[in-house]
Amino acid sequence: MQAHDIHPEDIKAEIRKAGATLASLGRSHGLSRQQMSLALHARVSAKAEKVIADFLQKQPRQIWPSRYTKTGKRLSLTPAQSDAA
Repeated sequence: MQAHDIHPEDIKAEIRKAGATLASLGRSHGLSRQQMSLALHARVSAKAEKVIADFLQKQPRQIWPSRYTKTGKRLSLTPAQSDAA
C-alpha cells in the first residue's frame, strides 16, 4: 500500500495552528512565498520542504512520501518539473 502525501491545505493548517504562515517561514529562511507554496504542490524545492518539515517537527518524507524512495532517498526532479520552478 502506497502512502499518500499530506494534503497541502492540511499542511498549511498545521503551520497556522503552530503560529506561522508559509510566507513567514519563507522570510525567516530567505525563501520567497512562491518557493514555499511550490513546495506544497511540486517537488521543486528541497530547501522549502525541509523548512516546512522542520517547523512541523517531521521528516520531509513523512509529509511527502511520494517524493522519496522506500529507503528514504529523495527522488530527482525531471527536467520538466525543474523548468516549472
